[in-house]
Amino acid sequence: MKKIILLISILIVILFISCENEPVDIGTYVENTDNDTENPDDPNENPDPDPDIDPDPDLDPNEDYYTGGICIGSGDYLVNPNNVPDEIIIPQDLPEFYDLSEFLPPVMSQGQQGSCVSWAVTYYMKSMQENIETGIPFNDINIMSPAYTYNQITLGNCVGTQVEATLSILKNKGACSMDSFPYTETTCVEQPTQEQDDEAFQNRISDFKNLSGENMTLEMKALLNEQKPIIITAYLSSQFGREDDFGLSAYREHVVDYSLDRCHAMLVVGYSDEYNAFKIVNSWGENWGDNGFVWFDYKAFDNASVQNAAFKVINQAFIAYDL
Repeated sequence: MKKIILLISILIVILFISCENEPVDIGTYVENTDNDTENPDDPNENPDPDPDIDPDPDLDPNEDYYTGGICIGSGDYLVNPNNVPDEIIIPQDLPEFYDLSEFLPPVMSQGQQGSCVSWAVTYYMKSMQENIETGIPFNDINIMSPAYTYNQITLGNCVGTQVEATLSILKNKGACSMDSFPYTETTCVEQPTQEQDDEAFQNRISDFKNLSGENMTLEMKALLNEQKPIIITAYLSSQFGREDDFGLSAYREHVVDYSLDRCHAMLVVGYSDEYNAFKIVNSWGENWGDNGFVWFDYKAFDNASVQNAAFKVINQAFIAYDL
């Protein structure tokens, strides 16, 4: 009997030592499936988390992604009153849903370069214009290169850029293809040759305009139904791209913390009244958001002209006219 007790004691010691030395993944949550809890009927025992409380509101899920819009440090809307479009006619029978994303080139990532403006303007918007005009399926020859505009503005100093400067290049010089002017996230030194400029000249815009900031939601819906996507720059808080009640990656109304000093350019390509939001394509790749897209609450645009709104994130909005 004494031998049996001794053997059991040795086994317990061995088991204890082996469990203590087993590596533990502290980043993995394992659900407790044991039904024999001490107080199974006690509502205060392991209560469910409140779904309205952000588990970590200070955690920024986008901190590893690059932007590149030039910030003004707040959500104030900027407009050149001398460069707004003529009256935008708003139809009475606007559809509840509209989506131009079928005309987009593949969603891609700008990588570790602050080139978001050229991705929104040159890669997405200008490629979309050419696709709507020609109907030719996308390939490297008819997808516009963000490097063509970005490199000419930055001249080797790969910093953030302004939408107006990028649109001015599209108006005066145009854009050439990814095939002839490839994009690389590690440099912005290369400048276009005469041959590349000659190609770009065929892909110009005729003009561009600032949206006034008034009645933006209806104006933008009307423009989208005319197959005119809208280029925006927006202030990004840590709430950008978080999952909403619809299960979408979204940017919903909240009190904005302006300490991040981070602005980003993107392209508005659709809307949904069911979701009360605009569909926007980002340049952080397909693995981010909803396959590269995010939904901006209508309120973000309604508040552009509201002086003291807590949720002010739209800095600028532009449309461009194809030549």
